[in-house]
Amino acid sequence: MDPRLPVVAALAALVATTIVSCNKTPAEPTPVCSYVLSPGSAAITSDGGPGTLTVAAPAGCSWSATASGAWISITTGASGSGPGTVAYSVEANASTTPRTGAVTVAGQSHAITQQGRTPAACNYELSPAHADFSKDGGSGTFTVAAPGDCSWRASSDAPWLVIDGTGQGSGSGTVAYTVTRRTEVAERTATIAVADRTFTVRQSGDAGSCQYAVAPVVLSPCMARGTLTASITTQPSCPWTATPDAAWLSVPSGTSGSGSATVSVSFSENYDAPRRGIVMVRWPTPTAGQNIQVAQAGCRYAVSRSTISIAATGGSGTFDVIQQSDPTECGGATQDRCVWTARSEVPWITIASSMPRSGDNPVSFAVAANDSASPRTGRIVVRDQAVTITQTGK
Repeated sequence: MDPRLPVVAALAALVATTIVSCNKTPAEPTPVCSYVLSPGSAAITSDGGPGTLTVAAPAGCSWSATASGAWISITTGASGSGPGTVAYSVEANASTTPRTGAVTVAGQSHAITQQGRTPAACNYELSPAHADFSKDGGSGTFTVAAPGDCSWRASSDAPWLVIDGTGQGSGSGTVAYTVTRRTEVAERTATIAVADRTFTVRQSGDAGSCQYAVAPVVLSPCMARGTLTASITTQPSCPWTATPDAAWLSVPSGTSGSGSATVSVSFSENYDAPRRGIVMVRWPTPTAGQNIQVAQAGCRYAVSRSTISIAATGGSGTFDVIQQSDPTECGGATQDRCVWTARSEVPWITIASSMPRSGDNPVSFAVAANDSASPRTGRIVVRDQAVTITQTGK
């Protein structure tokens, strides 16, 4: 046996093994998956709209996309492998508050921030703006007009004006209220506030329980100016007014009040004919009220001569004024309380007596020379009396 055969066999086996090993295909390595989203975030307006993001990933790396809220929906690219694109849609935001969400891919987040809707300008209107109630009270409503986003609350400023229900809302709505019965005499007023608006409720008082009396009902002052009083008697809180009907009368104590009171009636001086006026006292009852009659004394006048003739050269003259008060009681024991003034209506007649005068008194006057050939006429007036002066021409 050839001693080389074992060596040759070993070499052959080695060659065969080598050939087999060289013909075998090696296995591919498992990829390492990492994911990057671009962009990492997005800002969306309140109107909503579409958005996209890209997924960077090695080939063979699978992924899926999910949205965090119902207002975000995946439109395309909900899943993929390797690089890809995800498209999504964001609904409009009806709220004024911003909101946030995300699209998540393989544990990576694409943050989405959406603006809130711009709030409407809150302008409020009430209709009607006021209401009147009798003493018995009752219930009513008024409407609030406002944009839908504008909230409001109604609040009353008086316990007798009660808001029914919650008295609040958003946008347009209705406020219901109740007015309790009024047991007092005086009228009352309260308001309901809604935002920057007010609804006014006015309720009349229970004036039917008031009893009124006025005394005296006739005032008879003399000629000089002055003040007299009358009394109004009634229950507390019962209202009344006192109004004069003549310019020479006034009520300095006040033209309105409630409860019993003393009313002052002032009057100016009167040296002409007697005069009358009234102060109307009124209250809210079917009998209406009572008049205080003011009968002020006056004066009656006469002159001793109604016409006087003067020569062209001029000169002087006199006449008497006779007066008497009406009624005579106001003239006093000497009957000299009537005050009067004599005045000339023309410049060529001059009053020589001092003025004013009172009682019965003469009037002296001077007449300038008449340089004209024509006669002339002038008058001297004393209250409602007149003396005619005639002068001949030159």
